[in-house]
Amino acid sequence: MPGPRLDSVMRLRIAHVAADSYLDPDPPPPWVRVHDDPRLALAARLARHAGTLTRDWYDSVLDDGLDPLEWVEVVGVVVATVPVVAFARAIGAPQPEWPTAHTGAPTGNIAAELSSATLNWVPVAAPADQTASVVQALSALPDEFDNLWQLAAAQYMTDAQMADPGWNRGTLTRPQMELVAGRLSRLRECFF
Repeated sequence: MPGPRLDSVMRLRIAHVAADSYLDPDPPPPWVRVHDDPRLALAARLARHAGTLTRDWYDSVLDDGLDPLEWVEVVGVVVATVPVVAFARAIGAPQPEWPTAHTGAPTGNIAAELSSATLNWVPVAAPADQTASVVQALSALPDEFDNLWQLAAAQYMTDAQMADPGWNRGTLTRPQMELVAGRLSRLRECFF
């Protein structure tokens, strides 16, 4: 389906690049740009070397012609693609089939009011900095933001459940889930 700023052909290319980059057994180092198109370069680096993204690199990609809202959309596509690819690989399942690109122009669905944020590099839906940076990061594009929450509900918990420290699903309690998530974040050097 077309996205807010990108048509479905480009979104599918971004997903392919993200999956290929993530699965590459011998990836190039993060400072090697593997695509001329800044959207594809971002997808490759985000999928394989997300921890190396800096504000300076973000600014340099914008200087190459990437629109900040395209950046947000690329991130949305990559975060919807890589977990599925990683899960299939982890359980030894075949990689999912790719959908067919749909025709049509981008939807133009952008938040009614955008704002600069101190917690994010990208524009976000106003008002800024009312929620955690990871939550507001895709808010400028409502469809990407909604998709992020659908993924969170399936892979982790809904936004409403996050407010309940006693919530649990399955064998782990919420504090145990947070301990595992925190430890994994530490081991992967994630600043969240």
